[in-house]
Parts: sequence; C-alpha cells; structure tokens
Amino acid sequence: MSASIVARLGAPALAPRRARLSERRARPTLAPPVRAVVTAEDVAAKLSGEDLGKWESCRSILVGELGMDEDKADKTMIRAFGWGGQTYWRNEKVEEVPEVEDVEARIAYLLEIGIELPDLAEKVLGKVPEVLGCDVETRLKVNVAHIQKTCFMKPNTKNFRNYINRVPQVLGNNLDCAAQGLNCAGECNRCWARC
Repeated sequence: MSASIVARLGAPALAPRRARLSERRARPTLAPPVRAVVTAEDVAAKLSGEDLGKWESCRSILVGELGMDEDKADKTMIRAFGWGGQTYWRNEKVEEVPEVEDVEARIAYLLEIGIELPDLAEKVLGKVPEVLGCDVETRLKVNVAHIQKTCFMKPNTKNFRNYINRVPQVLGNNLDCAAQGLNCAGECNRCWARC
C-alpha cells in the first residue's frame, strides 16, 4: 500500500525503518548493579584487637613466604575469606577471620603436593585466591584424590604440577554436575564439569 492510501484509510503510517531502529536504541538499558570493592582499609575498620592481629599475621605470611606485595596479599585474603563478592563462596564464608595455623597448613599442603613456591603465588593464588580459604582435609585432599583417580596424575609429578598451574580452580571444586547426572546447578566456578 502506498502512503497516500494508508492516509486516506485512516490507518497510522509506519515510521521509516531507520527511525524505528533509533527509537529502540534510545531506550534505557538496565545496567548491572555496581558492587563496592572491599579494600584492606574496610577490613581493618571492621576488625579489632585479636582479629586484626590474626589478619595481619596471615598477610605477613603471604608477603614473607610467598613473596606477594602487600596490596596483592590483601586482595588474595579478601577473596579467600569471603570479604568481597560471594561468586565463589555462595555465603559459605562471609567475612571470616583467618587463623594463622590454617593458612600455614594450606600453604604447606600445596607445597607438599608439588606446587612450587613462585607458582603458588602467581599461578594458583593469583588466579584463584579462594584456594587459600579451602580446608585441607575436606576440600584440598579430596580434590587431589579426585585428580589422581580421574586424570591418572600423581602429586609431585611434572604433569600434576602443570595441570594445577593451568587449572587451579580444581583445588576448590566441590560439585560435579556431569558425573552426578544433574542439570547444571549454576555453580560452574566450583564444578568438575568445567575442567
């Protein structure tokens, strides 16, 4: 139909295609919510006395033994102990105060299974700081046993070390949607199906 026939019939004329597209683009979009970044100062403001001393002691382990700078050590601890976003922990850890013995035990275990000191700071904790917050008995040892069983790699071997350096999130996995025959649980950052 021509524009003159549409006008005589009283039907609304369609706007040119270009105008309709620009109207669509002009619609406001919903931006994702902006999350506040938690800093070391925020953590220090919430902690006091003995808890602040524990935090500082754990941070000094990361700085002294692993060779991290103070800023990176703070960021690692904030994520490892649930002070920042909860994309990994899912409220399993919320603003936990780390114990020095636990941090030392986790670092010692990671070194014991063959991860080298420079790789621990850069390739493991640099990519997945939450590994520092994982319990040795219930998470780390269980996952190392799972790697041995499914990937046929033994700790303290070159292949095992390279695998952990390449995919460090396997140390913190606790879900296997594929093996359990489940639909995706939506926790892909902790699922073996992704590795």
